[in-house]
Amino acid sequence: MTKKQRKRASSSNRRGMAGIALVVAALLCVMLLQSHRLEAKNAAYAQQIAQLNEAIELENVRAEEIEKMPEYTHTKEYVEKVAREKFGLVYEDEMIFRAAD
Repeated sequence: MTKKQRKRASSSNRRGMAGIALVVAALLCVMLLQSHRLEAKNAAYAQQIAQLNEAIELENVRAEEIEKMPEYTHTKEYVEKVAREKFGLVYEDEMIFRAAD
């Protein structure tokens, strides 16, 4: 090979390496951007999971209250409460005080 051919091959190799380096840098930038987006999604999903866990806890408490409701409805306390609230009934010896309007 002559000196001119070697120089041409060398500059061709440099251009090729620079092109490859550019492609690798572009891929790295795209991967970093996608990584950032995934981290943001992951944080949003973690927050959603926390909210759903809180909702599950509230529903579990509500389910326990519903399970206890049949027992409560057969008590004297429940009957008195319903009679007072819905029918306005009171015991004979009770005094009712009403606030002035």
